Amino acid sequence: MRKIFVLLTLFLFLSITNVSAYDSVYQYLKDGRFALDNKEYEESLKNLDQFLGSPNQLSDYGYLWRAKALRALGENEKALKDIGAIKENYRNSPVFKSALLLEIKIDEKEHPDTALVLYAKYLDSYPKDDAMRLSYAKLLKTLNYEWDADREFTKIYINGGSESKEAAAFIDLKKLSSETKVERARNLMRRHKYEEAETELRQAREKAPPSLYGTITTNLATALFRQKKYDEAAVYLDRIGDIYTGARALYRAGKFDEFHEKVRHMNADKSERAAELILISGLYFRRAGNTEKALAIFNTLKENRFNKEEVRWHIGWTYYLIGNYQKAYDAFESLHKSYGSRQYLYWMARSTENMGKPSQALYSKLTGLGDFYSLLALYRLGKGPVAVSSEEYEQTTDFGQDIELKRLSILLELKIDDAIKMESLYIIKNTRKFTGDSALKAALMLNAAQAYYHSLNIAGKLKGSSYLHSLLYPYAYKDIVSDAAGRFTANPLLVLSVMREESRFQDDAFSPAGAIGLMQLMPQTASRYGKLADEAIEDEKDIFNVKKNITIGAYYIGSLYKDASCVPVVLASYNAGEDVVKKWLLDGNYKSIDEFIEDIPYNETRNYVKRVLKTYYQYARRLEPTTESLKFVADCSLH
Repeated sequence: MRKIFVLLTLFLFLSITNVSAYDSVYQYLKDGRFALDNKEYEESLKNLDQFLGSPNQLSDYGYLWRAKALRALGENEKALKDIGAIKENYRNSPVFKSALLLEIKIDEKEHPDTALVLYAKYLDSYPKDDAMRLSYAKLLKTLNYEWDADREFTKIYINGGSESKEAAAFIDLKKLSSETKVERARNLMRRHKYEEAETELRQAREKAPPSLYGTITTNLATALFRQKKYDEAAVYLDRIGDIYTGARALYRAGKFDEFHEKVRHMNADKSERAAELILISGLYFRRAGNTEKALAIFNTLKENRFNKEEVRWHIGWTYYLIGNYQKAYDAFESLHKSYGSRQYLYWMARSTENMGKPSQALYSKLTGLGDFYSLLALYRLGKGPVAVSSEEYEQTTDFGQDIELKRLSILLELKIDDAIKMESLYIIKNTRKFTGDSALKAALMLNAAQAYYHSLNIAGKLKGSSYLHSLLYPYAYKDIVSDAAGRFTANPLLVLSVMREESRFQDDAFSPAGAIGLMQLMPQTASRYGKLADEAIEDEKDIFNVKKNITIGAYYIGSLYKDASCVPVVLASYNAGEDVVKKWLLDGNYKSIDEFIEDIPYNETRNYVKRVLKTYYQYARRLEPTTESLKFVADCSLH
């Protein structure tokens, strides 16, 4: 692989023992924090006193860490004075919240009544912090404010978060009303805890008044559908008169006769959802091999105002799959003239090629944009990716009026990880103030702080910079990715591409289906492959660990590739599961890998495979612009 350009030369600073970019006063801050972490509190105070006695950009961090050292030494009143300095002078500081928390913890022992007031004020500002609400409720109970404590414990329980189980031990669950249980069930579903929500709703229904039946049934149908309990979901959807979602549930449950019977009575001209379900009916018959009936259904919809373009595509696609390439070409050409999609142009080229006619000119029209169809067209032409390079960013300390960026640059030089994260989050929350060069600098610095998700989001709004490609497609967590890919024979560009499209590099990502972290691992997948990858998973929180998540994901990708030896099949299996993909391949009898991709039955999986391959192409453009890199993902034998 060609060596990656080092984008962030700016942030590979000199050793902290020779701080050249900024005044050496920051050495005291670094040493003070180091001593604090090592529980050398007197030494920490000595250094932080020196730091706070000189002009600097990071006094708020100095005050916070000195307050922690003072608290550890039992000098709580002095610690509260430092916290007071933060509250008075640094209300917009990233450390402000941490200062409030420390103040509460100090006062909880020294002045519990004052702590209650501080808890209440804090929760007004941060109402979703259930961990602090739980501490508040416990203090209320300790001080014999039973009614108030019960109110707070109940709020936590209703919220359905990770603290709700502990809160439940302090309240009488039997006294909760059906309305309260329904509210909790809704919150659980917002957190994607559908099984728990189902339990709550069934309990609520036992004692609910008739006025609540409809609400419970509607929510129960949703909870069951989300758990893929389609048979039972269809029953409840029928009760509430949702015939469209009910039909979908029947289809997903494999009750095709009942599905077709429901669809037969629908009017495609009156409802977009009806038109969509009728189209699904046609797709069922096409996949079952009854192309004549499928085309008949498609033809009833080809002028439908809701899905005319999609139906015309499926008509052309059906002709292509049965080998009638002239009719397929005619359909794709008509679609391209009407809508201009590159998808239609690509399949015009493939139809032309299959008819034995020259197709190079059509493929050449697709090579410029760098999307999924560019990758396929270049592969068909036997060419490599269109190379792109990124400039190195010259070292500078000129941040103009952007004090926040200067602060982060100092923390990056000091390499104080938690402070870098706090400062980064503050910048992220205030990105609207950064425009032009400032926005670019912010993106570069967040990238250097490994805040790739937010760096990418800022970069996506910028134009015209030679640095953007590396920001939009960063070699994120390079050491971890390279190590894991090497250990498990997984292509590192493929691992990066999967990570980018699964989570956009958001390490705390959590999907509605329960997938976790950077590589969006399901808990059972993480547990199974974690053992094989020598990264044991102890609990769900463990899956969020960056190194474990990437390593297990790389192992899984490597094992899928060993089995399939075909990247698009690997990607489809990663998204939809190995068994279902094997069935698609067996039923489809596809002649080429691009046919398989375009015909993947699940819209989500089909779009996912295309997105990951597009992203892989972009990584290859900068890191491995060779014909071999495209062959790796497109040169597959399906038989």
